[in-house]
Amino acid sequence: MARKGFQYTPVPPSVAQPTRGSGFVLDDIAWARAHGYGSRGLHEPRGGKRQDPDRGYLRSLSAAHRARYSATLSGTASEGVLTAELPTGGTLATARGGCRARAEEELYGDRATWFRVSSTAMNLTPLWVPKLVEDTRFKKALGAWSACMRDKGHRYADPSEIRAALPALAKGLGKNKARAIEIALAVAEATCARDSALADRARALKRTYFAPVRAKYREELALHDRLEAAALTRADALIPRS
Repeated sequence: MARKGFQYTPVPPSVAQPTRGSGFVLDDIAWARAHGYGSRGLHEPRGGKRQDPDRGYLRSLSAAHRARYSATLSGTASEGVLTAELPTGGTLATARGGCRARAEEELYGDRATWFRVSSTAMNLTPLWVPKLVEDTRFKKALGAWSACMRDKGHRYADPSEIRAALPALAKGLGKNKARAIEIALAVAEATCARDSALADRARALKRTYFAPVRAKYREELALHDRLEAAALTRADALIPRS
């Protein structure tokens, strides 16, 4: 980007720890007491995305220069397009050109292959999660979890409602008070996940419903993991250590 005349500031990964549990509910009480919701806590933007450090810079550009910035970073259709068929149907497309594409090519080697297998790996959830959440065994455990939370003074139908409510609960509060609310809810969620066996039930049902999906896409997932591991090794060699 600098060689093309633009400022670009890479966003470092969050230093917060990821949540612990089945992927659906937090169930590590000690971890919740220490970390709250980790990277999905009150002080991270919704969706886990951090504010773009170049936002002010982009606002300072004219409309024409912003368009050039976007084309330089992400490429344009005129440079050619990569496509990937999704497991759920439909197609994803991305431009072949741009600085981001060049960086991915350097990291993953064959960018077309990486785009194909990563598009598959990141879009398997709809093939098995709807079956899991409709399973009567899951619904029973979720109902028990919700009742447990209600007994503790927290009225939430499922863990996702807590994540959605956190920003509003913390609005206008100091960091310490907001953190206390986050930790109290995280501990309650984890305690009820244990008491209701929701986390164990979700893990068991994930094994049941994800197994055939994983088997069907076994080769794509294995290739995805190999390319990702190789990219991490290359990145480690490329990034200077302070």
